[in-house]
Amino acid sequence: MSKVFQPKKKIENQQYDSYWKLTVEYTDIYDRRFNNTLKTIVKFIDDKDLTKQEYQKEYYKELQEQIYIMYPKSDYASIRKSINQFIKLGFIKPFFKGYHTLTKKFLNTTVQEEKRSIFSQVFYENSSFNSSTTTDSTNIKETNFLLKTLAYHPDKKLSRNDIIALMVTPGISEISKGYLTKDELEEQYQYSKIINFEENKYNQISYLFAFLNLMPNIKADKNVGIHFIDPNEVEIDTKRDPILYGIYKNDLDNESIRLYGKKICYIQKTPYKGLVHSHIKDSGVCLDEGKIDEAYDYNNGLLLSAQVDAYFDKYDISFDDNGNVLVNDYEIHDNDILHWISNFKLDKKLLNPERLKYLKWHREKFRNKALKSKAEVDKIYKEEFDKKTSD
Repeated sequence: MSKVFQPKKKIENQQYDSYWKLTVEYTDIYDRRFNNTLKTIVKFIDDKDLTKQEYQKEYYKELQEQIYIMYPKSDYASIRKSINQFIKLGFIKPFFKGYHTLTKKFLNTTVQEEKRSIFSQVFYENSSFNSSTTTDSTNIKETNFLLKTLAYHPDKKLSRNDIIALMVTPGISEISKGYLTKDELEEQYQYSKIINFEENKYNQISYLFAFLNLMPNIKADKNVGIHFIDPNEVEIDTKRDPILYGIYKNDLDNESIRLYGKKICYIQKTPYKGLVHSHIKDSGVCLDEGKIDEAYDYNNGLLLSAQVDAYFDKYDISFDDNGNVLVNDYEIHDNDILHWISNFKLDKKLLNPERLKYLKWHREKFRNKALKSKAEVDKIYKEEFDKKTSD
């Protein structure tokens, strides 16, 4: 009689070693339990000055006690889950070694749209589902990998099966191109079926869809999949991150709606079609300097009509700290254009300290170009003068 092969239990348990472990206690980012738990962790890190200390189990227990008093649970496993979720989502560093630079901004804002945008950036840039209080896997950025897979997908959409395929893909930090192809997704989905991943990890799949639905320009349905609401808004650039750039544009649009009731050119106050989300400090310069936050900071931008952007982008106009336009009349020779463009002004409500910092950088570029233009014009005049006098 032939012997029937039975898989060992150990192997069965090992099949989940590399899946994306997104376990959370709270999924509503606006809920007071989500925010109060995060505030408590941040305060604990600051009070204990944990960024300068070695991790200690006693501190972890003390933090659990604080959160238990605030939100009692049936067991401490739920308390630990509520702490670990903020490490997985990217707000807190493993071993409590600090927190994301946007964490306090997220906690301090009461504007839901701004809170959602900050969450999107942290979740995309920094989430690490396999990290926890005592496990540092922050070199693996699952959300970043997933959304790049979406951006580079030929249909600009991922089915529920594709999401499942991604969730059982290990070693994503070693995939140099940063995403999976359509064929690779199909291969991984077939693997997920063999290990019954969808059946066993249904809740974690649902959590991921809930958070993805908070991303700008993305619609996520746990029964269907995810897709870009407007695929034309997704710009694939070898240097510029398409998702973070989308967040940047969304933030600028929301600022305009918040301040003016609609999307308008910040200079002409007109709701033109095809408004340009113009960077003040060039995004390429920011990225070359390693300043990713500056490259995708909406304060480093202005909503402009294409006509105005043509001059602003080339440093032929700029603005002083009061919003008055500065014009390089060595480059703009037409009197009608000079008169038209000289009447522009940025409203004071746009001139927050962050934007003023970027405008200072732009003015320096503007002045350097103006000096160079003047020198070239003076050289031409001198050559003409010398020629006349020699004749």
